[in-house]
Amino acid sequence: MAPRLLAATTSHKTEPLGTVIEVFGRLGLRDIELNLHHVLELGEAPAEVRRMLEAAGVRAWVLAGGWCDFFHPQPAVRETFASIARQVELAEFFGVDLLRVFFGRLRFDEYSADRRAAIVENLTRLSDRHPAITFVFENHDGASLVPDVCRDVLARVDRPNIRMNFDPINFVRGGAGVAHALALLQPFIAHVHLKGLEQGDYCEFGVGDVDLAPMLRGLCAAGYGGSFSVEYEGRFDKTTRLYQSMRRARAALETAGF
Repeated sequence: MAPRLLAATTSHKTEPLGTVIEVFGRLGLRDIELNLHHVLELGEAPAEVRRMLEAAGVRAWVLAGGWCDFFHPQPAVRETFASIARQVELAEFFGVDLLRVFFGRLRFDEYSADRRAAIVENLTRLSDRHPAITFVFENHDGASLVPDVCRDVLARVDRPNIRMNFDPINFVRGGAGVAHALALLQPFIAHVHLKGLEQGDYCEFGVGDVDLAPMLRGLCAAGYGGSFSVEYEGRFDKTTRLYQSMRRARAALETAGF
C-alpha cells in the first residue's frame, strides 16, 4: 500500500484557517497535517475547526503541535508537559494519534551527559503518560540538527511511541548529509517532511539543490510504512507552490517504488 501523503497547513498558518481548509478541499488536498497554531496561538475553537474539516471533506491525520523543550530539567520542563497535555487533548478531539513535536532549542555546544539524561527521562515519562499517542520529534533547532544527537536520544528512550519526524532539508540546512542522517535514524522514523532547498533558502519540493530521490528509494527499500507531509516555506505563493509540490511528491514516491 502506498504511504499516506499529506499537505501541511504549516505553509498557511498565517492565513484564515477556514479559507485554507476550504481551498485545500477544493484542490483535492483532503489528507492533511494540521498545524495547531490557529488553536493554540489564535484561539480558534476546536469544535469550529472540526466543523470546517467536515464541511470541506478534509481529514487531519497528523497534528503539528506547538513549541516544547524536552531538554529542560525539572522544574522548567513542567511548562512543556502542560503544553503537551493540551495538545494531546486536541489530538483526541480530532481523532488523531500522531503528534509532531520538537526536541527543544538546546544548542549543540550545550549538549552534555546531564542534558541527555534529562531529555531521556522526559521522553520516557511522556511515553508513559500518553501511550495512545505517537510523538514524532522533528529535527529543527540546535542540537536536534545533529543526526547523532537525535539517534543518541531516541535509542536510549527506545519506546514505540517516541519516534522521529525526519526532515531531510532541515538537516542539510544545518550542515548534515541526508544519507548519513538516514542511515543513523531510519529505525526510528515514523513521519517524513518533504520540501526543497535552493541556495540556502527553503523552496518547493522537487526543485532546488538537494535531490531527495535517493532518500525515498532508501526508505522504500527498508520497508518504510510511515507517512509523508509536504511543506512549502518559500517566498512565493504558498498555495500554488504547495500544490505543485504535492504533485511532484506523488510522482517521486511512485518512482521510488512506493
